Amino acid sequence: MIVNIVEFGAVDDGVTVNTAAIQNAIDHCAAQGGGTVVVPKGNYVSGTIMLRSYVELHLTPAARIVSSMKESDFTAPEGAEGLELSEGQGSQALVCARHAKNIAITGLGTIDGRGSQFLEPEDGVSDYVLQPLGGFRPKMMDFEGCTNVVFRDVTLYQASSWGMHMTGCNQVTVDGVKILGQVRGPNNDGIDPDSCKDVHISNCHIETGDDCIVIKTTKYGAERYGGCENITVTNCTLQSHDSAIKIGTETHADIRNIVVTNCVIRNSNRGVGIWVRDGATMENMLFSNLIIETRLFSNEDEIKRTLRWWGKSEPIFMTAERRNTPNAVAPGTIRNIRFDQLLIESEGCIYLEGFEEQKLEGISLSNVKMTMRVKSGYPGGVFDTQPSPRGVFPHHIPAIFLRNAKDVTLSDVEVKWAEERNANWSNALYGEQLEDLHIRGFKGLPAQEQLSVMELKRVQGLCIERTKALPGTSVFLLLDEVDSKDCTLEGNNFTNAATPVLLKEAKSIQG
Repeated sequence: MIVNIVEFGAVDDGVTVNTAAIQNAIDHCAAQGGGTVVVPKGNYVSGTIMLRSYVELHLTPAARIVSSMKESDFTAPEGAEGLELSEGQGSQALVCARHAKNIAITGLGTIDGRGSQFLEPEDGVSDYVLQPLGGFRPKMMDFEGCTNVVFRDVTLYQASSWGMHMTGCNQVTVDGVKILGQVRGPNNDGIDPDSCKDVHISNCHIETGDDCIVIKTTKYGAERYGGCENITVTNCTLQSHDSAIKIGTETHADIRNIVVTNCVIRNSNRGVGIWVRDGATMENMLFSNLIIETRLFSNEDEIKRTLRWWGKSEPIFMTAERRNTPNAVAPGTIRNIRFDQLLIESEGCIYLEGFEEQKLEGISLSNVKMTMRVKSGYPGGVFDTQPSPRGVFPHHIPAIFLRNAKDVTLSDVEVKWAEERNANWSNALYGEQLEDLHIRGFKGLPAQEQLSVMELKRVQGLCIERTKALPGTSVFLLLDEVDSKDCTLEGNNFTNAATPVLLKEAKSIQG
């Protein structure tokens, strides 16, 4: 069955609120056993509409569903009572579905959230976070407990908060979707699979202020639907003032079996971010064939504002740490994470850090070429571990930073520094409190000539092999508080280093 919303009284003048007309068309189609509801050419203003089982909402190329600006036109979906919301998340949304199956939103048309009208004016020059004008900011899409869901080809334009939020949904396909968000808007996520399973995101172009794609398990989702697993992201182009790909920070249930491949990340604050904060296990994740370009955006050192971007241009950011909340639980576990075939340009470091009580485990970086390049003009020189007790704090910036991790492998990793150097840049590799660190085929120099290429403190079980010091190397390897009985150097060529290995409180190196 095919029905047209105009047949149910919809008016395309961009002023008339068509919520009832669109909803009646959907309900009629569902009552007949399902079919397609067509949105023809025109601008159709609407409040909350609810998609039903066996119904496809199809937007023709010149069709536009436009968000109403009146809060009274939006309703909280069934089951929203008592909903514990994430920061920046409202209970209202423009397009909703609840416990529906075999549903779809398709077509080359546009769903317009009018996001710019919910924020302070854009000045066209700055890059700090724009302040919301009020508390009402509806999500664009909010689906819960649905099965066999398809989003294909549609454009989501300037959501006022989250773009596409799916809680407890299974068998989801997101293909060829364009999300053109508010690039300076807070909480302006693109796609949020929350406690979902079997989700496939492919061939999408996403530009957002907040995270482009964020995989999470909120407390609400975890209590009702459990963990998040079996998710693939392929062939996407992503741009964000926050993280292009984010996993966490809300981790109230396990997240596992994630594959991200063949994606281009550009002009973003962070590339791939993995946080555990709420006691879950995050495991079995593969990231491959990625181009990642990150830069610094405004931060608290330059702009004193209530809302700030998270991140300091880290192409990869992985952290296990307690939240900065009373009675925070142990952060949880991150293990078995692999990165392969990456081309990186950034102002910040690859940041991999566990905590004393919960080390990262089984982390691998292979076939990585990383160029540190000044892009923004911001000073940097700080780490950002929000949300955590430490928050943002000063630190020198190596190309790769490791702390509190075990079973870490760096294989065929190359670090380069552009001619213009940030004064806060330091070693090619800096690590502390590590177990079983295996480095193979590493290539690079420090940002500052007097520093060592690698500086490692409190490491047990270090193996460096098949690595050559480059011309101009002063100190290749600085070891501090390292038990050299556990260190092995094999098949390396350090003839270009003035000092191949500098030991502090170590007696000998095998090999």
